[in-house]
Amino acid sequence: MTTDEIPSQAGPAKKGRSPLYPKRPATECALLGLLLDGPSHGYDLTRQFAADTELGKVCRLEMSMLYGLLKKLEKEGLLTGRDEPLGGHKTRRVIEITPAGRAEFEAWLAEPVQHNREIRFNFLVKLYFARQRSQELVLQLLEGQIEFNQALLKKLLGQKQNAAPHQFEDWVVDYRLEQTNAALRWLTQCRYEVQAQSSDRA
Repeated sequence: MTTDEIPSQAGPAKKGRSPLYPKRPATECALLGLLLDGPSHGYDLTRQFAADTELGKVCRLEMSMLYGLLKKLEKEGLLTGRDEPLGGHKTRRVIEITPAGRAEFEAWLAEPVQHNREIRFNFLVKLYFARQRSQELVLQLLEGQIEFNQALLKKLLGQKQNAAPHQFEDWVVDYRLEQTNAALRWLTQCRYEVQAQSSDRA
């Protein structure tokens, strides 16, 4: 069987979750990342996912879904919340990240995505947060993904040699080779541009 996955060093997937999907959705990690700089509340967080924001160009999250994810992450101990009075009998739920949530986000940000299809969403969300922090982190992220995809390319080339020509498996491998090469070209171009920007500032 051909796949575009290199076995992860993080151990087996949790029971009930397919190994073809990330351990934690990028939308949840994005919420953790948005809270790194300090407490916030649902309305302000929802605004970060609007279509006219940089993050919103990649990741959209409606308010009803966002509140559900906040409750889930709080239940898991990655966020903590408190009710803040607004006047009268109204309150507002203020959310902040916990040390466990911060550690979860940092581990997610440092790990390459495991499939080519994740580059168009999960990796771009990682790239958004890396750009908010430093060019050095952007380069680390790009270098890690390039290294992963180079290993994937090597694996696929081996599958190509073993596949019978002009059969279905051969076509599948060809498609995944094209995907991987395209991803590597894009990643390499991004790395070049970041390195050029660093040189211009030096």
